[in-house]
Amino acid sequence: MEERSIRIELAGRAYPLTIQAAEEENVRRAVDEINESIARLKAQYPLTDKQDLLAMASLEVTVRALNSAAPQHKANAEAALSAMERMLAEVLP
Repeated sequence: MEERSIRIELAGRAYPLTIQAAEEENVRRAVDEINESIARLKAQYPLTDKQDLLAMASLEVTVRALNSAAPQHKANAEAALSAMERMLAEVLP
């Protein structure tokens, strides 16, 4: 796999990263989501400490990601259960 060195900026601070080339788009999208969340929180709440803003933004982004992944996990579990039920029906009289 090809590694790539990139520079990202989170909450106004620059961070050098070495990532797989295939991950770059997702890393940059994640950075954008976190920075947008920080800006939204800063506008809505009297938070001024960057550590607090970064923590709350990270929580917000992670909860959104988990909530959007939950239906997929449920669908996968339901499909697996259906497959097992079919197998059992074939084996048991």
